[in-house]
Amino acid sequence: MIDQQAFMETLQSVAEIMRTAETPMTEEEILGYFKDMELSDAQKNMVMDYLNNVENQAEEETTDGGQTESESEMPVESKVYQMYLEDLAGIPEYNEEERITFYKALLAGDEKAIEPISMFSLRNVLKIADKYIEPKLLVEDLVQEGNVALFLKLSELCGCRQSYDVEQELENAIEQAIVAYASKMSNEREQESTLVGKLSLVHEAKKLLAEENGTEPTIAELAAYTKMDEEELQELEDLIKRNNK
Repeated sequence: MIDQQAFMETLQSVAEIMRTAETPMTEEEILGYFKDMELSDAQKNMVMDYLNNVENQAEEETTDGGQTESESEMPVESKVYQMYLEDLAGIPEYNEEERITFYKALLAGDEKAIEPISMFSLRNVLKIADKYIEPKLLVEDLVQEGNVALFLKLSELCGCRQSYDVEQELENAIEQAIVAYASKMSNEREQESTLVGKLSLVHEAKKLLAEENGTEPTIAELAAYTKMDEEELQELEDLIKRNNK
């Protein structure tokens, strides 16, 4: 069974490498990072689809770099999202009896069942992702997280030979992943907003104290003025210096 945490960490690391690489990475180079995980063909395809979407999104953000701040805060239907909708349109519909047959095959250990189940489950990923769209949170990011959770859960269920409501298990895994991602991004935005506020406060305090005293204020003077502890102020000062290099 795949270590889900290790898989997600590797996936995110490779995505970051692809964003900063001077030349495009080959499929062989990408999958080399997952060689110790013994991925199935379906899982390899999922990895490539996920990372290609990340790369396409990065290219689109570069192309659309001239948009205004208010425009960038809106959840727009990007080219990546439109491509996803087009892919969904080409996926065949399966009736309940056919889906149940695939689920039974999956639980019995038939890896060939992973691909059709993953394909017809993609509509559910989009449906769940739509519930959590908010400003500054792109639907394709939510969909990507849901897709990864879907494939990981399918891998976990494959061959478990137990009685599961596969459809419900998949839906729970998808929603949990999307909720976790949305919460993580919300927390990061709050932390960023708090940091910006503190930096602004320190900047104003340094300006006012310098005007009053005629000299650059010390960390102790800043701490007394801002009611912040000296250690935190020193960290902020170090951050300012790094950004100014």
